[in-house]
Amino acid sequence: MLARTKRLVFSADQIVVSGTLPLTSEKGVLLSFLFHSLFESPSEARSGVMDPQQGTTVPMLRRLIEHFQKQRYEFIGPADILKGLRADGRYVLLTFDDGYGNNVRALPVLEAAGVPATLFISSGHVKKGKAFWWDVVYRQGKRRGQSENAICRIVAGYKRFTAAEIETRLQSQYGAAVLQPVGDLDRPFTPAELRDFVAHRLISVGNHTRDHAILTNYSVAEAREQIEGAQADIREMTGKTPEMIAYPNGNESAAIVRAAVSCGLRLGIGIRPGRNRAPLHPSSNAAMSIKRFIIWGDWGIEAQCRTSRSAVSFDRLLRAAKARSSRSP
Repeated sequence: MLARTKRLVFSADQIVVSGTLPLTSEKGVLLSFLFHSLFESPSEARSGVMDPQQGTTVPMLRRLIEHFQKQRYEFIGPADILKGLRADGRYVLLTFDDGYGNNVRALPVLEAAGVPATLFISSGHVKKGKAFWWDVVYRQGKRRGQSENAICRIVAGYKRFTAAEIETRLQSQYGAAVLQPVGDLDRPFTPAELRDFVAHRLISVGNHTRDHAILTNYSVAEAREQIEGAQADIREMTGKTPEMIAYPNGNESAAIVRAAVSCGLRLGIGIRPGRNRAPLHPSSNAAMSIKRFIIWGDWGIEAQCRTSRSAVSFDRLLRAAKARSSRSP
């Protein structure tokens, strides 16, 4: 039912976008896009080794870059935002969350196009070589014959807890070794791989907390500890200190934003879709809550690119209405 509803919304959006995009001003706009893993093919994404999440592939990344280069968008990194964006420019920020080792697949595409990307690292996973808990849930669910919807419900339920609580529950249910990656596809970077990767001129590194902590499940002090811990870890492993944070699961609050700023972070990004107005002033509310589009592997990439460029989107209107409703007494 959820997949059917998404398809209907996506189809309706294409009708809206076809009428609004020709009338849309794209000057002074920053668009950001989120990838997690990067698969070679849809069949690899559905191999059962790990949670496919959005199921995005290397060819999709390539086509997205080609689309925006054709539209004369400039691809940028966090340092470009901090230096200042032109009010009449059009910009794209490419991002990868978590720290999957398979993100190295992006580098040939980025090099061929000459565009940068930002990698947000959950540093504890890299330091310990630890699998991401949602991949464990997916893998164990598939082994037990659970449906995709059932696994999604389990994952959603776990998101109410801290990372330590989730991992303790999984180890209690499946054994102490369950957090070991099963291969190259689902594992995080090693510290040495991460150091080499972010040394590349096209790659920037960002903070994604130490344990992929959904920060609204923590006290402010604990959230700050997660952010500070990742800053220290990343600096130790790479010699670089992030100036941008991606809030895990997109969960943020005013207190969490203040904690991030106090840790030296001047840019923050979530998963609320939408266009950002340029320029962005470091540490401002807009700069610490940058909007970002999720790219989906089962939807046409050209259509998703066009929707992101449009000032009006049926999907974004529905999300905004739902947010207003949830805030009503």
